Amino acid sequence: MVLSTALLMGWGCNSRRPLPTQEDLLREDSLERLAHLEKPRTYGSAEEEMIMSLPYRTLPVTYEEGFERALTGFGDVPPTMVPSLLGVEGLTKTKAVRLPDRDSVHVVIVGGENADGAPVVQMVTLAPKTWEPIDALVLYEETEVEEDEFTDEEDLGLIRVEFSVTSRYEIYMQEVFQSFVDEERSLEGVSVFSIGSDGRFFQLEHNKLNHGAEDE
Repeated sequence: MVLSTALLMGWGCNSRRPLPTQEDLLREDSLERLAHLEKPRTYGSAEEEMIMSLPYRTLPVTYEEGFERALTGFGDVPPTMVPSLLGVEGLTKTKAVRLPDRDSVHVVIVGGENADGAPVVQMVTLAPKTWEPIDALVLYEETEVEEDEFTDEEDLGLIRVEFSVTSRYEIYMQEVFQSFVDEERSLEGVSVFSIGSDGRFFQLEHNKLNHGAEDE
């Protein structure tokens, strides 16, 4: 059957769509982007929301000179909230960063200054659902060997606890003495910790120098 010329012309006229305007295209693009936006996350508590808003850092983490002061990549945490939020007392200028969960246990590193203005860095574990603090381990601190009548000059210096954390949550804590006389550093010992399924820190090894050498 042959369609008439008039019918073909009529079909062509009725099916013709006008080209979209610039305004139509912008509106369509905006709707498309809105449809793909992630929905805002809902939190079970104010504690969870604050901790999840902290910057995130992957493992491993290894101490480098100045780490304790710079706290690069950490986010600010109000010192007044640190005791209830992370279970750590007595720090000012506090900053924190989230680490990968250890199984279902949440892990955070928090740093700041103690009452003497010395830097302190601690690792904190938090309960899976309640986000309440479980345990804390000091990763970095300084202790000055003060002079008295029994102290030799070569024994004056600064004792520092430094750290490194592997991707398997093996936490190496090394005690380093730095002399005030010649600034030489000496390794006094190494302890290794990990995190149990209950979120508490436990010791794997003690005084294993150079990550596995024989005890002295």
